[in-house]
Amino acid sequence: MGLLCLIALPASAATPTAPELLFRVSADRSLEADVARGDGVPNFRDKIALVPTGKRGNAIEWADDGVLSWNAPGNLYTQRGTLSFFWRARYPVGEAPFVIFRVGYADHTSWDMAWLRIDWNGHGFDAFVTDANLARTRVSFNLDKNPAASDWTHIAFAWDETRGVRLYVDGKEAARVDCGAPCANGGALDFDAALDQFGLAGRVMSPHQVQSRYNFLRGSDFDEIRIYDRMLDASGAAALARLQEPATAEAPTGNAQHAAFLHRFGWDNGHAPPLLSAPITRIRKVEFADARDLKQWMWKATDGISETTWPGVYNRSRLPGRDDYFQLPDWNTYVEGGKALDLTLPDEPVNRIELRGAAYGQASYTAPAAAGAATVQAQPLFARSQGVVRSVDQFPERRGGTLRFANTAQETPIQEIWAYNVQPGEVPKGSAQLSYTVRSDIQPDYDNLAPLRDVIAGRYPPGERQTVVALPTKAPARKRPSDKTAAGSAQQPIVHILVPSSLGNPPPDQALMRSWSYGWENMHDGLDGIAITLPALNLPATHNGSIPLNIRIKDPIWPARDMIDVSVAVTPGQARTLWLDLRDRILSNDSLMLSIAAAAPGFDANALDGTQLQLVFKPRNEAIKEHVADRFNQVKDNWGFLVEEHTTSKRQLLYKRLDADITDLLRVDPDHALGRQYWNDISYANQGALPVELPTVPKGVPAWAFWQLQDLSATRRYIRWWIEQRQVAYGDFGGGISDDSDLVQQWPGVALMGVDPDMLNASMLALSEANYRNGMFTNGLSTIETDELHSYEEGINLNSALLYLNWGDPRTVERLMETVKAFDTIIQVNPQGHLLFASNWFGGRKVYREPNWQWQKPYSFPIVHPAILLGGYNADPNSRRIVTGLADGYLAHAYTNAKGNWALPNEINWQTGKTRGGELFEGSGGADTLHTFWAAYRFTGDARYLKPIDYRVANSGPNGLSLLNENFLDVMGKRSDWSGKLIDAANKDDSSAPDFPHHVAWEQTGNLEYLAAIYRSEAREKLQNFYMNTEGHWWSDRVESPTVNLQRARLGGVALKRNQTYPGHTVSWRFNDPEAATQVAIAIPAPQQDRFTVIAYNTSNKNQRASMTGWNVAPGQWRITQGVSKGNDGKLDSNANTQELAFEKSAAIDIDFPAGRTTVLQLERIAATTPVELRPDLGIGHGDVRVTADAIEVTVHSLGHADSPAGFVVLEDARGKELARGAFPALEAPRDLVPRTAVVRLAAPSANTGKDTRLRLVTEGEVAEVTQRNNTLAVP
Repeated sequence: MGLLCLIALPASAATPTAPELLFRVSADRSLEADVARGDGVPNFRDKIALVPTGKRGNAIEWADDGVLSWNAPGNLYTQRGTLSFFWRARYPVGEAPFVIFRVGYADHTSWDMAWLRIDWNGHGFDAFVTDANLARTRVSFNLDKNPAASDWTHIAFAWDETRGVRLYVDGKEAARVDCGAPCANGGALDFDAALDQFGLAGRVMSPHQVQSRYNFLRGSDFDEIRIYDRMLDASGAAALARLQEPATAEAPTGNAQHAAFLHRFGWDNGHAPPLLSAPITRIRKVEFADARDLKQWMWKATDGISETTWPGVYNRSRLPGRDDYFQLPDWNTYVEGGKALDLTLPDEPVNRIELRGAAYGQASYTAPAAAGAATVQAQPLFARSQGVVRSVDQFPERRGGTLRFANTAQETPIQEIWAYNVQPGEVPKGSAQLSYTVRSDIQPDYDNLAPLRDVIAGRYPPGERQTVVALPTKAPARKRPSDKTAAGSAQQPIVHILVPSSLGNPPPDQALMRSWSYGWENMHDGLDGIAITLPALNLPATHNGSIPLNIRIKDPIWPARDMIDVSVAVTPGQARTLWLDLRDRILSNDSLMLSIAAAAPGFDANALDGTQLQLVFKPRNEAIKEHVADRFNQVKDNWGFLVEEHTTSKRQLLYKRLDADITDLLRVDPDHALGRQYWNDISYANQGALPVELPTVPKGVPAWAFWQLQDLSATRRYIRWWIEQRQVAYGDFGGGISDDSDLVQQWPGVALMGVDPDMLNASMLALSEANYRNGMFTNGLSTIETDELHSYEEGINLNSALLYLNWGDPRTVERLMETVKAFDTIIQVNPQGHLLFASNWFGGRKVYREPNWQWQKPYSFPIVHPAILLGGYNADPNSRRIVTGLADGYLAHAYTNAKGNWALPNEINWQTGKTRGGELFEGSGGADTLHTFWAAYRFTGDARYLKPIDYRVANSGPNGLSLLNENFLDVMGKRSDWSGKLIDAANKDDSSAPDFPHHVAWEQTGNLEYLAAIYRSEAREKLQNFYMNTEGHWWSDRVESPTVNLQRARLGGVALKRNQTYPGHTVSWRFNDPEAATQVAIAIPAPQQDRFTVIAYNTSNKNQRASMTGWNVAPGQWRITQGVSKGNDGKLDSNANTQELAFEKSAAIDIDFPAGRTTVLQLERIAATTPVELRPDLGIGHGDVRVTADAIEVTVHSLGHADSPAGFVVLEDARGKELARGAFPALEAPRDLVPRTAVVRLAAPSANTGKDTRLRLVTEGEVAEVTQRNNTLAVP
């Protein structure tokens, strides 16, 4: 058994300070626990081995990317305990911190849901536990000397919400934090919470994900993992370090523990809820109609689960102990979120608010405005003081309107907020009633109560587990033996009442029950509420003549969620009846649990003996509305969080809860339309297509054109929703900016297709301003040190996307330059002479370069985006060096695989050149590398960079290249070779959605039905999922309205999709009439840089003019032939018009599309000119103009490949009349990626200078530039 060498104390020698071992894994035989009060078998295990080199016997070897977790309930409790283990680094430690051990919440609003964590902090050890209000009680200890890789170190971390925390290293106290002020003021640290799992996982240990990934890839070795029920003392910790059993712990502090209990319920410092003065009191739970933090739906403070909170959790946090060396992005939050929670009240009376959580501030109420009346002013409702964690505020009745809680400390949370209407009343008769009596002398051992008994044992420590059963009069039962264990332990005044859903699961060894049944199994009607008749309490008053009580009724399908949580007070010696008017439920066959807590120490199971429970039912058709509404909100809230990790295992409790909620929703309302949409998404659409009502193609309109515009209109509606309904004045969308930057990767392609370009650009610019205002950039890289992918998503992706819509804007270009210059800190030549990513954990302040973080990974490559864009914009030599060098470095590690085929590795170590992870496309993000190889090929024309492209085709066929944005078939000369396979794929009826093969089939055959099939399928999908992608309030990086196929046709290539970084669009569009973008369908088949064809159909009843801008086009003189296709087949009729003009990247041509006709344009370059990217470029743009009382100052930038000539800044009025001019000198090109600028001062000629005036850059002679788009600017 691998027992420790010790002599167990005899029972008679046990002392009150003797700790109880809750959990132990010796690992000598397996990973199953030797001792476990809860589950002993690991919940998840991957890449874990047992090795014979433990401190004693075997040890656990945790691979860098492995995980090992055990379920926490019963094995670990949050109020107090000690975690102990022997730890070995296995290879040398350095300055890079890494996680050693995690314990996760059962539920939470933070992504990683960490309740406890122990880390190597770079110099020693950090450890913390998290209180119910998100702050962390943390200790940090630095070693004089780093432990050797082979050394075993004993770590013991102890916590107690009435004492603080202690860290012991090798049996000696290393650090402590005492409770301090909270305990001195009669409170506690408020550690109480429900837990999920604990163990070994680098990145996350939570009920939605258990993972070691990204920069959290650093395993180590463990032996003798132990968890105790209380805080060990110094002697106990020292004994464990000597492989001996601890005999003592910190002495119990009964008074302090009871004070902590009172604090948890808000009964400390003499606070008590209102007294029940009437014999019968009706308490109606009033559900909030809406809950918002700024514009984001925020249900976490109203979901009945105390571990979830408003606001979202910030990782760059202001709360004590939260902001450390592991800085995850601030996901799923507004920068200015957490300041106020706005709750919409329904049209029914409310006179009480109960609130759990440390948030303090002012609540105000705004009454609903009468029809036609002016806005109603908010009125103060109640104030909440700092230090309170549970409060009850009663006030004169309000009805409808809005409740706002303004938070004084921005991040301090509300765990739960409840609205009630409390009045004297009567218990309704209802359509049916079920009556039960609490019998404290009866065992609660019905089989259908077993799940609830397990919940109690797993969630509550022994002193809070008193349990009674409520039964009908004739129910089979057996007497409860005297509980000497409970009698001998310190019991807190809380009792759990269990009510079996039926009597058909009685305990064994009883007489057979016949000809009688009782319960709500398969009941048709719905539960209206529960009447509780409390007997007179024969206990002394604790609060000004009263005894405070807290009553909670648990959700039968998820006991961790409260259906009601209400506080009252009773007078000793007075019986009272509470009619708890719940939200209606069509009950499942699950049993019911209630918990009643009291402030009086003598309150126990016997005090509740004889309590009467009446379950009152109402007709199903009346009850179904609230049941369905609540279950749907629960599904919506949970799935909006779970989509981030795509969890599908019921071993993950968030998914298990989701499954329970959606099942209960569809059990009651199987035809619930949104419920079915959600289940279709949750189940990954494996159960067949959902019905979607689609419009009919109008007579005379080509189907491809109609469905393309339906497809595009659906995307427009989606993007407008996010801008109008989620983007706030600060500029962000509620995704922590990081995820918002992913969201807006969808904007450029849509804007370039002509849809609301100014709105979308303004949206992105506002988000960019928010990004910089929020301090998310340092030295060109992310301020936070994070992994290879998320460092890109901190705003480098946003800066890159802005260039597509702000071509030549100096601020945009120079921000990309700063990032490319910073690449030299993370992309370097390795000892073998290859340019590789030197780190996969970095930021603008720090780059980690230890062996574990020197791996180049496929997800390293999206961050190359700025270099790809600058390499195309002005052929920046540094950018092209990085792109081609990375491609060369990767190609240098090509090898022949086991099948004899050419292959690339998945990951490469910068220092050693070693590889791991299999082949390139066997891991996440492999295909993202292809854009770097494609860019290297386009920059150089060197065919060897196409080898990885061929490698992709060998693995996935030509459809595997559909992520390339450009028309690769013709660029590579592969159209004749590969198009046949793609046409065959398009013609297969394999139930897959039409996609790239259909596009190629259209290009090859001219059959526009292939396009119609793509767009109809996409329009259908977008209509079906619109609610989830908008009102569902998913994480902002998880919503999408795909436009790749639309871009490929309308733009002649894809401009941008998330992580598809080499732009491939031939042209873009801007329509004079903003609505025309969704009225003119456009298709560009098989475009090439020197020739392409545009087919367009104008569905409107008037001619539409558009400006077509060139992008992936060769510069020079072009011939344009324009006519109509009377057969709407895309073939040009004979009576066409021809013109010749200059055309190049960023230059525009005006085109007219006649109403109700198919227009065909054929464009071909007939003469070449200087490559655009090799020219000089002068520019002015955002932030370059400062207007004073007597002058205008203008900053002029040199942005091109070649040096820029001298010139002038000219101020003109609306008619083009020159008002002033100022000279600037010749400027070097920014070859070193450092901006080259000159400031020009113009005297303002009049007070009206700024009105309808503009600035224009001019040079002597005709100087061809990279672009003319940055040569004029309106005076702000």
